[in-house]
Amino acid sequence: MLKTRIITAVLLIALIVIILKWGGTVGWAAFVLLVMTLGLWEWANFAQLKQEIRIPAAVAGGVALGALGVFNQQAQLPQALFLISASFWLLVVPGILKNVGATWLSRPALHFLLALVLLAAAGAAMLSARAHGVVFLFSLLALVWVADIGAYFVGKTIGKRKLAPRISPGKSWEGAIGGAVLVVAYGWIWVFLGQKHEALADNWATALYTQWNPYIFAGCMLVLAGLSVTGDLFESLLKRRVGLKDSSQLLPGHGGVLDRIDAQLPVLPLAMLMLGLQA
Repeated sequence: MLKTRIITAVLLIALIVIILKWGGTVGWAAFVLLVMTLGLWEWANFAQLKQEIRIPAAVAGGVALGALGVFNQQAQLPQALFLISASFWLLVVPGILKNVGATWLSRPALHFLLALVLLAAAGAAMLSARAHGVVFLFSLLALVWVADIGAYFVGKTIGKRKLAPRISPGKSWEGAIGGAVLVVAYGWIWVFLGQKHEALADNWATALYTQWNPYIFAGCMLVLAGLSVTGDLFESLLKRRVGLKDSSQLLPGHGGVLDRIDAQLPVLPLAMLMLGLQA
């Protein structure tokens, strides 16, 4: 299993590097659209759409994203999607996690429509971040990885109080706090690097820092760290509802696409929205 995970990870990293280096804007947009479409197919399982319409629904959703100009950064639609997504993750999901469910999750069409909006917002955020440069994109994506790493190691070491035992028994409050602290430190490291090295100046954390005072900057980092946990827990809840361990088996050793981007779904749109609040 470990060997399979490593091979898959190496191949994915190589693919992303190739696309970022030689694919240009069109190549990255095509990759993001593919990821979002595959995510829609997996979410169709969560929404419990009829088996025979899951693939057509995902393909139609992917076509709709392109046709509606979701990935056109000159349009106003991405900002609206960022706002809708942020509102859902900040105001609605905490209640769903607290109650371990919501009645509308049992309505397949409504559930799938929600998936379309959330994935569209995350996809638009990925393209918007890439438009600012590879360093900007990486500095934003890695925020979630840092949160995961911090939560894992701190939780493994001192974690005792369960964060959401009915949804994900392995997560602890200590781990979540540890991840959040590490994310704040991560943000300050990027600000320091951006000030010292011109090649790294155009990163997401520095862009956020220049728009806000240090206290709000730190607060934003904490909110995003919390949302990374929220995204993970929400996907775990959806999988638990339908009796799945992984969202799919598309990525050998890693599960599915949603298993890899669950924490990015809430973080990316809000992170880009934070930059636009004073734009």
